Amino acid sequence: MRVQKSKISLGTAKLGIEKYGFSSNKLPTNKKDFLEQAYLIGVRSIDTSPRYGDSERIIGESLLSSKNKPLISSKIDNLKANDPSSPKKMVKSVKQSINRMNISSLDICYLHQNELSIISDPYIHEGLNTLKQMNLINYSGASIYSFDELDYSVSCLLYDYIQAPINILDTSYYERILSHKTNIKIAARSIFLQGIIFNKDLIAQKIKNSIALQNELDNLERLCNSFDIQLNIACMAYVHSLDKINQIIIGTASTKNLKANFQSASYDLDKNLTKMIDDLASQPKSWTNPRNWSG
Repeated sequence: MRVQKSKISLGTAKLGIEKYGFSSNKLPTNKKDFLEQAYLIGVRSIDTSPRYGDSERIIGESLLSSKNKPLISSKIDNLKANDPSSPKKMVKSVKQSINRMNISSLDICYLHQNELSIISDPYIHEGLNTLKQMNLINYSGASIYSFDELDYSVSCLLYDYIQAPINILDTSYYERILSHKTNIKIAARSIFLQGIIFNKDLIAQKIKNSIALQNELDNLERLCNSFDIQLNIACMAYVHSLDKINQIIIGTASTKNLKANFQSASYDLDKNLTKMIDDLASQPKSWTNPRNWSG
């Protein structure tokens, strides 16, 4: 089992799907070189999925010609509830992923679907256990978007990791996981709301409750200004400061952004500022969940 040396995990949706998210950054001309540069910057974990275009293939080409051995997580998609053939489909999916990436197994295997009917399905549970028995995966994980999904994923004791939206404006999922007093590992995603936090023009277009989000952002920006810290730095530094988070998934294809995120992660936030952000972020917000976005 490879040892992860950094909390920051490179999300590769943008690498395989150019228009993913709301970042204006263009894809690198040489994607293999970008992955090499990411490793030099400090990335020791990569998060991908068959749903992310050619990202698995690109990762595989990079690993084939590199001595770097990052921790790799990918996902299984297109499953149906109450399907006896699920275990066979899951084994086939994982084998395809590891073949595309030129690796022998997945360090973490997530279910890309998060509906309760999927994450609680006994045939899918059988598939995850089979994958572990075959040494095709080391850990299993659920990627969730609701408290019901979170509660089930933690309490069923099958999943080793849980991916949840956690950001400077909403730590309710993080706090709820902690309330279970569980050993499950936490991967924070959507820490910039797919980049929409920094694109105010899109907030009104994409977020149904846009006024509430804008008001929260305005309050946060004023708070950060009072402590002489930029919002983008505070966003990363705050999430990175949460003790029980094991991974922070950053979806980018820009070495400049990646370097900036690593620098922000090492920023030591003022304790008073941290306490004020805690108070702002503790209550759940509807716009943390992209299911509630307007499209």
